Amino acid sequence: MDLGINGKVAIVTGSGQGIGRDTALALAEEGVKVCINDVNDELGNETAEDIRKAGGTAIYVHGDIGAEADIKELFARTAKELGTVDILVNNAAISPKVPFEEIPAEQFEKVLKVNLLGAFLCSQQAFYQMKEKRWGRIISLSSMAGRFGANKAGVHYSSSKAGIIGMTLSLAKKMGPYNITVNCVAPGRINTALTKVLPQEVQDQIRSQIPLGRIGEPSEVASVITFLASEKAGYVSGACVDILGGYIA
Repeated sequence: MDLGINGKVAIVTGSGQGIGRDTALALAEEGVKVCINDVNDELGNETAEDIRKAGGTAIYVHGDIGAEADIKELFARTAKELGTVDILVNNAAISPKVPFEEIPAEQFEKVLKVNLLGAFLCSQQAFYQMKEKRWGRIISLSSMAGRFGANKAGVHYSSSKAGIIGMTLSLAKKMGPYNITVNCVAPGRINTALTKVLPQEVQDQIRSQIPLGRIGEPSEVASVITFLASEKAGYVSGACVDILGGYIA
């Protein structure tokens, strides 16, 4: 199926690994020119190189989504080398595993700065470019923790991901008149580096709570994001799509 986004330009933050990487690869398969962003240069360059080896177009731009100057540079470099952005995927996030009563204020602030403020600032930069073209797609990563509260994740992480949902609803109203759709996805347990570090007994416990009987794959989240970025999803805006394998908290 032609998703109608061949030749569009996308920025995927935190796309050196996991869901971000698979999303960048999926968009590139649709003919999208992708800017890979990460703080890990080795992983970020590897993703960009894999896209180029497959015949796609990609660049890598180092940048901390918790730093406003880095965000501005990310969008400036993308516009210069690929063109102004059409698709933004706010994926970059941090998730320190610290009990509620031990979370220091500065760590809470850091999580909000990367996960929520960073997504807001990226969306702001994207809006400047998208509104001139009267076309755009913004998809942000929320989480099961943002929908139902933290379990294994920290309170600061779940708070930031709940904020993503509220921001998505507000931006969908603001950007709709410019033909820009704004959505988010809320993955449950996905087979990423963060999940793999959990003890096997914890992974087994998590798996037992999922009706489909397995942990999801990053590619399964990426396919939903790619659809939301497409022309086929032109009337979907202000939505939060749960990707939970049937799990309801």
